[in-house]
Formats: sequence, C-alpha cells, structure tokens
Amino acid sequence: MFSFKNKVKKKKFGLEIKLIKEEINRSKRYDYNFGILVVNVSHSVPRGLSKIMPGRVISFHLMRKYIRNYDKLVGSFLRRYYIILSQTDRRGANIVKQRIYKLAKKYNWGVVSVGMAIFPEDCKTSQTLLDKAINNLSQF
Repeated sequence: MFSFKNKVKKKKFGLEIKLIKEEINRSKRYDYNFGILVVNVSHSVPRGLSKIMPGRVISFHLMRKYIRNYDKLVGSFLRRYYIILSQTDRRGANIVKQRIYKLAKKYNWGVVSVGMAIFPEDCKTSQTLLDKAINNLSQF
C-alpha cells in the first residue's frame, strides 16, 4: 500500500521516475549498468544566466553539450538537473561528475552539488535509485 509521502514523490518526480524505469527495463534486457546523476545548483547563482533560455539557472544547452547524445537530461527544476547515463558504470559516472564540477568552475555556476547512484549496484528500483542519488549530493 502506498503512503501519502510516496504518492507525493511519485507526482513530484513523475518524469524522472518514468525515464529511470525505462532505463531499468533496457538494462535488464541487455545486462548493463547505468548511472543517475543529480546536479543541484546553489541558490546564490542568479536566474537567467543563459541568453538562449532566459529564466533557466544555468545553460541547459551547455550541460547537454557535455554528455552523450543518448544520455537523458531533465531539468532545471528548482535549480536541479537529473542526468541518466545509459550504459555507464561507476567509473564512467564519476568522470561525468568531475566534468560537471569543471564546467561549474569554468562558467562560475557557484556551489554545485552532484549526487550519484548506479544500477544495479546501489539499488534496483527507480524510486530508490533517485532517492540514493539525491541523498548522495556532495558539494564542489
């Protein structure tokens, strides 16, 4: 039976959960890992840094440029991005995490926190993977 808290989470993270479930199904079918990164940008960073996409916290197109075409990027919601790294193990996800920290420094995004979870090592369900990534947010 679902609790009220789980219903709120499911509604709040509906798109992210849906994409993670799809990736879990692919991963099980083809027997590969994938990673989830949660990128949280500090509230001290002013809104609208991107001229192409005013109102966004940081340039969505810039973040998109530094991940692979088949990876999924969802964001920015409340200064948070969600990245699903298909066919990626922990080592590969760490490389992307470091790349994000370098981008943050280069483009003065301020304090950036990145959380990570790997399927199936860390968790095996969409909600627990997302929760683990959010709970593992570490600052740069």
